[in-house]
Amino acid sequence: MREMRDASLDDAGIMGLPRTETIVHGANSAETHLATVVAMTHIQRAFLLSTPSLEKNGHVAKIQTALGDAWCGTFAGSTAHNQMSSVLAAVEQVRAAKADGLIVLGGSSAVDMAKSVAMILAEGDDLQALRIRYSPETGPNVPALLQPKIPQIVIPTTLSGSEYTFAMAITERGEKLMFADAKLIPKSVFHDPALCMDTPDRLWVGTGMKIFADCLEMLMSSKAKTMTNMYAREGLQVLFHNLPISIDPKASQSQRLRARQNLHHGAYLAMSMAFNASLGLVAGIRHQVGAAFGVPHGEASTLALPHVMRWNRQIDSAEAALADAAQSLGLGGTSQGEQADAMIEAVEQMIDTLGLPKSLSAVGVAQEALQGIAEHVVGDMSVANNPRKITTSDDVMEVLTKAY
Repeated sequence: MREMRDASLDDAGIMGLPRTETIVHGANSAETHLATVVAMTHIQRAFLLSTPSLEKNGHVAKIQTALGDAWCGTFAGSTAHNQMSSVLAAVEQVRAAKADGLIVLGGSSAVDMAKSVAMILAEGDDLQALRIRYSPETGPNVPALLQPKIPQIVIPTTLSGSEYTFAMAITERGEKLMFADAKLIPKSVFHDPALCMDTPDRLWVGTGMKIFADCLEMLMSSKAKTMTNMYAREGLQVLFHNLPISIDPKASQSQRLRARQNLHHGAYLAMSMAFNASLGLVAGIRHQVGAAFGVPHGEASTLALPHVMRWNRQIDSAEAALADAAQSLGLGGTSQGEQADAMIEAVEQMIDTLGLPKSLSAVGVAQEALQGIAEHVVGDMSVANNPRKITTSDDVMEVLTKAY
């Protein structure tokens, strides 16, 4: 099945390759090697962006110490879903510090903040002119952001994988504004599991399921390619086997550290190739549900995923992709349909095992808000290559209603 699926893909074309220059891995690697990587990146004035929780638990102080004389300031006010007000406050502090590089400690919101700061410093703050616009009728309109950007070094404490992409979002008045520029990919990333051991389990596994959803959407995408499928399959296997171990109280400390290290590698496998394959409806839903109701991206992805899988499988290529994923995980089934069923059932079992929410109502989304969310999703570029075409908000409402 797998060979047949890949053989049917049209692999003629151009692929962009990941621009991450350095990955440093190992427990406590950030404290040990950060100063060296900063010097390698030619950063002389390093400004640290992080979150209140990481400041409170002492990790911000550790990274400031590790930066040594290169440290020129800290903004630990990154907020969930990268709110506009926090971004603009960070821009002013980074500008005042005359920083020539950004160090990020945190999850996707902190990473998106760094990308946003770098973009605004270089391109100005007319964000309506810089944002991506998309409609099913006209397709995507991605403005060219031509100015050079200051370098970023990321120390992720979740599994969002946004440190490997050149896209980001800023939330303004309940909507996510999307931006993209290849020059915004961070230069270096640390896979330091020791700094992730304090990440709350629900946040950790939620972001892991977000990456799991991304791998499945890469496989189902109308832009799927043989090479991107290889990355996505391997990412699925890493996540499937390591995510439960990473929070298992019966596992040893060393086993949980190793699982978290592996999961960082899995995030790289998925997101470093995601822009070549593209994502889909799950990504579009999480963006807009998160913006409107503050639902973490991991949880919004998780509760949407089984319903999107069922909706997409009406397209033969999507069902074949789900069967392919099931094979890669060693799930049961002899026919394509049985294997697709097995993949959906495995996802639902993972959600139960990890204790994540299974409905929009469970995370506080109001039923009367679904139509507005659906309208924003239709205009989200993430859905452009969903295997089952999305042309109106009615298409999205079919999924949101099931997910409610």
